[in-house]
Amino acid sequence: MTERDAFEVRFQAAVRGYAGRVSSDLDPVEFAHRIAARQPRRHGFAAALTWRGVAVPRRAWVLLLLAALLAAMLGGMLVVGSQQERKLPAVVPPVRPAFACPPGSTPDRPGPADQVRPPSGGWPMAFDRTFGKIVLVAREQGGVETWTFDVCTNTWTQMHPAAGPYLGFMGMLAYDAAARRTILMGPFGGGWTYDLASDAWTMMASDTWTARPGTVYVPGGARLAYDSGAARVVALQFGSPRLMWSFDGVAGTWEPVDQDQDVWPDPEHNTQPLFAYDASVDRLVSYYRGEVRLFDLRTGTWSPPRATSPPFGYGGGYYSLGGEIAYDEAAQRTVLFNMGQVIAYDAAADRWETLYGPPSDGGLADGLCGIRPECRNLHSMVYDPVNERLVVYGGNVHTGAVDPGWWGPSDDVLTFDTRTREWTVLLEASRPVTPEVSPSPGK
Repeated sequence: MTERDAFEVRFQAAVRGYAGRVSSDLDPVEFAHRIAARQPRRHGFAAALTWRGVAVPRRAWVLLLLAALLAAMLGGMLVVGSQQERKLPAVVPPVRPAFACPPGSTPDRPGPADQVRPPSGGWPMAFDRTFGKIVLVAREQGGVETWTFDVCTNTWTQMHPAAGPYLGFMGMLAYDAAARRTILMGPFGGGWTYDLASDAWTMMASDTWTARPGTVYVPGGARLAYDSGAARVVALQFGSPRLMWSFDGVAGTWEPVDQDQDVWPDPEHNTQPLFAYDASVDRLVSYYRGEVRLFDLRTGTWSPPRATSPPFGYGGGYYSLGGEIAYDEAAQRTVLFNMGQVIAYDAAADRWETLYGPPSDGGLADGLCGIRPECRNLHSMVYDPVNERLVVYGGNVHTGAVDPGWWGPSDDVLTFDTRTREWTVLLEASRPVTPEVSPSPGK
């Protein structure tokens, strides 16, 4: 990332710290970005700035920024006076997509059914907000492929980076909006970063995740989420205890995150919670078997168990790939999808709502899912901020066989609108799924 990007991130964090304590219309993201954009640095942060033809030293430029910040603070104090400590909800300014579909685009029209696409499966995905594309990595014939999906034309493109990551079992992706990179968590920690602009993967140092005494690691076992309030990717790692790490995209390093408790204790070390970030309350959300907890990255504290979710088709002893959860920025709710059912959690109100589908007990043979395209599990799902919808790829779909345990992999792409509660097929499957394709997924 450029030096100006690094400055924006750090300055934004400082302004956000102020904005959290006083009431003001100041948007820290826009404030930092506009100042940096209007005063470009030709030779880095230490170089002199040019303003109306006059060289302005770095120290004077910084003082100008501080003066603007103090003016904003004074304005907020005059309007609201002294404020008490902020409580939920604590709305974080949204990370606006830097990309918009070109005029004439038809994002709701299905893409060509005969196009080349990634292999079937619920591979990890992340949404690159700079280029308006979904990044996907998939294992194929002993290697790893990198793909992008254009949400304006609904087409796949295979990328050809010179080197690629080792995906491992249950690898996860997250897009770092501050670093403008896609982050991949690899087995036993570490990982890779992907720059879509240059189509290049870069391996992180193998020792970036320092082991702690008594820690049991699970290869590839982690959930990733991007905390836009802290401008960091956060990983909740499987194992005993369940460790948490944050990625500083400016420095390029992982750092341990202290927790006040070992959330989701499990003697078998195989608990698979879902993980996301809710900007409406500035908290990380972890969900497991009907129970949800919130985590404050700044204080390192987990909330007590909150409202219990409706019966949901994630469970029954089957693996979760982590793609069953996403944060809907437009509706400001965390959404879960699996087995033909969509439920949403409003963290500010501590309330659940079923958006689509009948209740399910989490079993594959409960008879409530049917053979609809959305009747699937082990899929990938991301939020599309450009078109404000959820995008689902792959997974195992119900085949309609006599034996309800028969499921098969699919390579279609669906979208769900949480406002209209309607599904749309963005890309038809390349071939029909039949009972002979694959048996039911193993436990």
